[in-house]
Amino acid sequence: MDWRTVPTPGEFCGVPELLRFESGNEVRATSTTWGEVRVFRSTRPDYGDTDGDNRDEAVVYVGCRDTVTMNAQIAAGYVVYAQVGKDLAILGSITPRRKAGPYPTMLVRPEFAPGRIIVHEKWYRPNDAHCCPSGDATTVWSREGNRLTPGTTRVTS
Repeated sequence: MDWRTVPTPGEFCGVPELLRFESGNEVRATSTTWGEVRVFRSTRPDYGDTDGDNRDEAVVYVGCRDTVTMNAQIAAGYVVYAQVGKDLAILGSITPRRKAGPYPTMLVRPEFAPGRIIVHEKWYRPNDAHCCPSGDATTVWSREGNRLTPGTTRVTS
């Protein structure tokens, strides 16, 4: 799979259109929230079967940073792709659910299970340094057909 040719929704960062990463893993876009931003994505998706069809779905990490400091991530998410026939379809975006502290919550890793994707988050408490979020949370995203729905977020530390 050549992920450079696969479109990515920018909604997690307030970008209303699909993004294409044809020349790398970062692209500039205009956010309705932050103005000009740099959107990036991971080069290695995570894979797992959520619907029992013996074909893995793919979860790709995406992030958004400002263009001024370029070191401040302002939003993050996962885009979930599934194979539909011979095509690749976007099931939706997964975004952090636990929001607290001065910095955006980070997504750590997804886990796949029948009918769901379990997402682990690291969130900042008010006194945490920029390097080191100390809060942990988990959200179970249910898959019903081709829809993703977040469940209740559970704070684990």
